[in-house]
Amino acid sequence: LDHFKDINDNMGHNVGDAILRAIGKRLRAAMPEEAVVARYGEDEYAITMALPKKGKTARSIAEDVAEVIRSEPFKVFNEQFQIRASIGVATFPDDGTDPDQVLKNADIALNHAKEKGRDTIREYSEDFDRAVQQRFQMLRDLRDALEHDQLSVHFQPQFDLASGRLIGAETLLRWWKPDQSKEGGKFIPPAEFIPVAEQSGLIVPIGEWVMQQSCEKVKKWNDQGHDIRIAVNVSGAQFYRSDLVAFVANLLKKTKLAPQKLELEVTESIFMEDVNHAIQTLRDLHALGVEIAIDDFGTGYSSLSYLRQFPIDRLKIDQSFIRNALNNPDDASIARTIVRLGHSLNLKVIAEGVETKDHEDFMRSEDCDEVQGFRYSRPVPEDMFTAFLKSYNGDLSSFDG
Repeated sequence: LDHFKDINDNMGHNVGDAILRAIGKRLRAAMPEEAVVARYGEDEYAITMALPKKGKTARSIAEDVAEVIRSEPFKVFNEQFQIRASIGVATFPDDGTDPDQVLKNADIALNHAKEKGRDTIREYSEDFDRAVQQRFQMLRDLRDALEHDQLSVHFQPQFDLASGRLIGAETLLRWWKPDQSKEGGKFIPPAEFIPVAEQSGLIVPIGEWVMQQSCEKVKKWNDQGHDIRIAVNVSGAQFYRSDLVAFVANLLKKTKLAPQKLELEVTESIFMEDVNHAIQTLRDLHALGVEIAIDDFGTGYSSLSYLRQFPIDRLKIDQSFIRNALNNPDDASIARTIVRLGHSLNLKVIAEGVETKDHEDFMRSEDCDEVQGFRYSRPVPEDMFTAFLKSYNGDLSSFDG
């Protein structure tokens, strides 16, 4: 069941349990009498049944199941809930020679369905097994990378749009993996290794290392006379599974960094996992003096009523809206609305993904406060960023050429 945790968190487990019972009844009523319908996990069901000799395929049965769930809302305690489902499909004997194997492979297919964006059906393929093996190998390599200094931090500058002043940088993780090629290695795209790190929990020590590196670098730049802040992404695993507040407090003490020079970026979806915990953690972080930004704003599920409760300083407009704003009126309207929303809550608003002068001019016309993106610089290593700090003249028009 897609996003079912949000229902439990926001409406309570009594509502969630009532919906689960209603879904079970609806599935049981829709399936053939010989089918087995079972609760398989907190928000998962398993259905086993014989395939008809004619007509229906496993895929078409899965489509029927999806339609049964989405066909009409579930009414619970005078509220209506529209539910969607991700479905994984496996068949005997093609996808397994015993029941455990078939169920396991259906579960693997389900994970792929969820990764593809929810409300999706995926049939098991042997390629999924290869993907699992590749993921395990990636995890082993990533552990080695952390131990053998293959990870590094790059920095992308951030600017005040009105004055052109360089005000900060976002830290971005990079992995250079040595190999036997002529180049001696290659950069592994973050989109490939970050999900593996998150799923394994390795993102916590990696995230702490990135934050320590960031604080040390910006402290050095501050001591050299450059009045900038550093923005660091915080993963959900860091936010919920480690003592983030104590770690940040100790790090600030250790590096002697002024707290307001550290900004922690957290996505909307992380906030919504456990709203009460998130509010308390953010308040504790704010009490240390660090700044808080909501990253990729506009792509998540946060309620405006919650937004007022979060002690935050900045909204960061997701780059997809900026990239398409000039050609898509809807994206332009979303970017415009986020700026106005932020200002109405006395928050700064920064646009990421500014790639052209036209993007910059659009955000300036909408009174956006700050910008970052490829128009100004790609993320660069420490030495290149230090050189940029020394050479930048404070004029955004210098990037026109």
